[in-house]
Amino acid sequence: MNQEELLKRIKEKDITQEVKFNKGGEYFKSAQKYYADLQDGTATWENFFENTLVRYEECEKPNRKPDFGSDSGSCYWYTKKGVTRGSDHWGCGIVNCDWALHTKDNKTIYGGYWKHARSFKEPKYAFAKWEDFLFKARLIEVDGKEVVTTFNNCKGRDLLEIDGKKYMRKVIEVFEEVQDE
Repeated sequence: MNQEELLKRIKEKDITQEVKFNKGGEYFKSAQKYYADLQDGTATWENFFENTLVRYEECEKPNRKPDFGSDSGSCYWYTKKGVTRGSDHWGCGIVNCDWALHTKDNKTIYGGYWKHARSFKEPKYAFAKWEDFLFKARLIEVDGKEVVTTFNNCKGRDLLEIDGKKYMRKVIEVFEEVQDE
């Protein structure tokens, strides 16, 4: 899908009306629906961890060394079809991702509220296909141009490529005056 179509679609949507920012399951399901038609491209090992939403399916631990280990202790094994994650925390609020865990006993762990993961005593292992990841698209401005973030322009942690140029996200604090009550 091209940027013009994505810009039109995202401007027609109202995330505050369509996504239920409350308990995990309601948030996750409404967010899936909201982001589904804002997709451009497919996740890869380079960008699946940046603003994504997916439901992993519990599986056995891979019988090889992980391809990546995070600072929080999670491990990742990449394949052509997708990624296996081993972790003791699952659900909404995994950094900037929402990764539900569908267990072998047919329960889905969404976490607590929409931004809090659920912790386990022992790691759980689960697999997600690259095509099942949804990018949590957002409207941003780069060099005065409106752009919708997607898998196609996300090149990794805080890195976008737009019109052949690479941009690194900077965190800027903005303060507004508040009125005393």
